[in-house]
Amino acid sequence: MSRARAIAERFATDDGPVLSVEPHGEGHINATYVVTVGAGDGPGRRYILQRINRRIFRDPEAVVRNVERVTERLRTKAVEEGGDPEREVLRLVPSADGDAPFVRDGEGEVWRCFAMIERASAHSVLASPKQARTVGSAFGRLLRRLSDYPPHELEIALPGLHDTVGHLRALRDVARDDPFGRAMEVQEELAFAEARRRTIEAWTDLLSSEDAPARVIHSDTKVSNVLIDEDTGRGICVIDLDTVMPGSALVDVGDFARSVLIGPEDVGRDVDLALFDAAVRGYLGGAMGLLDETEVEHIVRATRMIALELGIRFLADHIAGDRWFPVGWPGENLARARVQLGLVRAIEEREDGMARIVRRAVARSRRRRRRRPTTGDALRFRVDGGRSRP
Repeated sequence: MSRARAIAERFATDDGPVLSVEPHGEGHINATYVVTVGAGDGPGRRYILQRINRRIFRDPEAVVRNVERVTERLRTKAVEEGGDPEREVLRLVPSADGDAPFVRDGEGEVWRCFAMIERASAHSVLASPKQARTVGSAFGRLLRRLSDYPPHELEIALPGLHDTVGHLRALRDVARDDPFGRAMEVQEELAFAEARRRTIEAWTDLLSSEDAPARVIHSDTKVSNVLIDEDTGRGICVIDLDTVMPGSALVDVGDFARSVLIGPEDVGRDVDLALFDAAVRGYLGGAMGLLDETEVEHIVRATRMIALELGIRFLADHIAGDRWFPVGWPGENLARARVQLGLVRAIEEREDGMARIVRRAVARSRRRRRRRPTTGDALRFRVDGGRSRP
C-alpha cells in the first residue's frame, strides 16, 4: 500500500495531502485504489488510482492516450447537450509535474488517476428492466457522442479482442496441447463451439464488411461499466474506457444485451425477454438513430455471437490453466464458459421472439423521433427480424 500511496502523491490533486489509500472494486485486470485527499478537517476529496496491467495491455501509455482523447470529446459533447461533464464523463488527473496524465514508477508500471464521481455506483446485476434501459441509454449515448471522432485516430489498445475466429483457433490449439490435462472433461463444450465454426466465420466476415461501419466503440459493454446515479437512478457515466477503439457497434450492443441476460457469471439466467426489450430500447434511445438498418437487423445475432465468443474464451482459459481470467475457485472459468454457451443455446431457441422485440423497439424509436425531432442522423431502420442464422 505504501507504493500506491507514493504514486498517489505524484498526481496534481490540489486538495491537500493524501490521507488514505485503500483497495477498491472487484476488477480483475488493473489494480485499483481509492485515494482520499484533504486537509484533515473534513471528509476529503476522493480519487480512483489505477495501475494498468502490462500483461494485458502491452502499451499502457497508448491506453491512457486513448482515454484522454475520448474523454475530451465526451466532455465537449456533454456541454453541448446541456449535460454535466463532471458527472457524465471520467476526468483524468494530470501528474504533478504536468508532463502527462499518468506517472511511471521505478518498475516501469504506468499509473493513472481519475476524479471519483460521488453518489454513483456500478451494478454487476441489474435489478429491473428500468435499470437495463438506463444503462443501455448510457452506452448508446457514448456511441453517439463519439460518432464524429475519427476511429483511425485511436490506437488499438487490445488487438484481437473480438476476433472470434482467432479465439476459436486458440481454443483448438490449447485443447490439442492440453497443458493441464483438462481437455477430456470438456469434450461436449468443445464440440458445441466447433459445431458453430461456419457461424463464427460468417460473423467475422460481417464485422469486416461495409455492412458493419467502423465506429469508435467501447468494446466491453458489460452492465457494471456504467455508473448509476444513486439519487436519480439514471445511468450517467460509462467507465472502464481502456478498450475504446475502432470497431463495430454490433459488438457493443451485443455485448451489452448479453451482459443484461446472463446475470452473474457463476449463476446464469435464461433469456428474460423483458430485460432484453429494455436493453434494446435503452441502447437505441441513447444512440438516437445512429445505427443503420444492417446494424439493427443483426442485434439478436450480435447478442448470440458475443456470448459464444466469451464462452470460447473462458473455455480456452480453463484448459490453459486460468492464465487470462483470474479465478476464485478451481473450475470457475469452466463454469463461466458453460453459462455463456448455455445462453447461446437459449438465444438460438428464442431468436424469432427476440427479433420481434427489436422490431417493436425500432418502431417506438421512430415514433419518438417524429414527436421530438433532433439534428442527428435520420433513423433508417428496415428490420424484418425473420432472417435465419448463417
